[in-house]
Amino acid sequence: MAFALFVESLTAAASVGAGCGTCCGSGISAALYGYLTTHMKNFKQSFIGFVDFFSGKLIAVVSLCCIASIVGSNIIDESGNVFGIKAALIVDIFMLAMGILMLIGWIREQSGHKSCKSCGGCKDKHNKTEYRKTNHAALIGMGISYGLSPCAPLILMTGYASLLPLGYAAVLGAVFALASTISPMLFMLLISGVLAGKMYKEIPQYLKWFRLSCYVLLIVLFSVSLIKEAILL
Repeated sequence: MAFALFVESLTAAASVGAGCGTCCGSGISAALYGYLTTHMKNFKQSFIGFVDFFSGKLIAVVSLCCIASIVGSNIIDESGNVFGIKAALIVDIFMLAMGILMLIGWIREQSGHKSCKSCGGCKDKHNKTEYRKTNHAALIGMGISYGLSPCAPLILMTGYASLLPLGYAAVLGAVFALASTISPMLFMLLISGVLAGKMYKEIPQYLKWFRLSCYVLLIVLFSVSLIKEAILL
C-alpha cells in the first residue's frame, strides 16, 4: 500500500514539479537570474552558482517532506502557513535582509573600505577588471528561501509525504525539487552564462552598476512583497 502510494506520489512530483518550474514567477527567480548574470564570468561559474542554489532548495524541500512524514500530517495549510507560521513573511524578511547586506557591501567596496582579501575579488589577467567570487552562502540562502516558499504544488507534496515513511518522503522531496529546477536551470544557465561572458568582455566597466541594480531590485521586490504580506496579517 505504501509503495503504491509512493509510486503515485513520485509521478505527481515529476509532472507537477516540471510545470511548477516552468511557470513559477517567484521574485527569488528574478534575484537569482540577476545575481548569476552580474557575478559570474562564464557558463562554468553560472553552473556552479546554480548548483549552490539547487542545494539550498533541495535541503528545504526534503526537510519539509521529512517533517511532514514524521508528524504524520500536512505541515503547510491552505493559507501557506508552516506550523501556523507565515512562511512567506519569513522568506521576504530574509531576502530583504540579504539584499540590504549586499548593498552595504557594494557601498563599502566602492568607498574603499573593503580590502581585496575581505571582499573576495580578484583581477582578471586579460582585461584587468575586478570580478566577484561566488558567494556560496548567498546562493544557498536563496535556494532555501525558494524551497520554503509556500505554493499549491509544495502543499500537495507535503500532503503526500505525510502519508509516506520517512525514507520515501525524502526521495519524494528530492524528486520534486529536481523536477521543478530542470527547466529554469536550462534557461537561466543559457542566458546568464552567455550574457555574463559578453558583459565581462565588452562592458566590464559597467559591471559594478549592474550589480548595484541587482541589489536594488532585490530590495524593492521583497520590500513590496513584505508590505503586502504584513497587510494581509
